[in-house]
Amino acid sequence: MDFKTKDEHIAFLEARVESLEQALERRSRIHRMIQRQVCSDDLLVISRIESGLPPLPDQAYDIDLWPETTDLTSADVEQTMTDLWRSLQPFEEPSDS
Repeated sequence: MDFKTKDEHIAFLEARVESLEQALERRSRIHRMIQRQVCSDDLLVISRIESGLPPLPDQAYDIDLWPETTDLTSADVEQTMTDLWRSLQPFEEPSDS
């Protein structure tokens, strides 16, 4: 943008800051409502997506669902490692093309 005076530029920046503050207040209000309404597992998924991480695999690694055993099969290792590495990758939405 091309401003004729310093005052116009300052006014523009002040309006921009006010707009961003209002957007942040709206977003914070929505996040507080979501936080009160969803379960902790859903809140974790939402937080991961907003942080650019993919959601965790569907409850596959929820500690409450694990049977108590120290036995490990070779079939568990590869899939577990694949899922764990995938959970560290930034989330990319599929393209429509």
